[in-house]
Amino acid sequence: MSSLFGHLRTAAAVAVLPALLAFATGCNSTPTVPVPPPEFCGVTPPDTLGIAVASCEAGQTARNIALVYNDNWGHGVMQETNDDGSFSTEVEANVGDAIIIQIKYDDRLSAEVYLAVPAE
Repeated sequence: MSSLFGHLRTAAAVAVLPALLAFATGCNSTPTVPVPPPEFCGVTPPDTLGIAVASCEAGQTARNIALVYNDNWGHGVMQETNDDGSFSTEVEANVGDAIIIQIKYDDRLSAEVYLAVPAE
């Protein structure tokens, strides 16, 4: 008879364990700091081969990944930022194309910055 109660106690403990784990992981009070959007960014007019240069000045956290995406063409480039947070990368583009720049830090993304490719 006591082994039946022992099994019931074990089953109850196993049933309650997932709820306790969910409660414990849900109580993490470490704040998540948002990734700041890139600042002081620009894009050059495309050269004769259709290559523009997108860049942002220093100020971002070092060693992030810069994501530069041509929204008109549907493709982009990933570039590691420099120690000071700046970066510069080439992207295929035409005049008037929308270039989107984001910074990726671990598994978080900054807000998007939209730039239009200028004419010369």
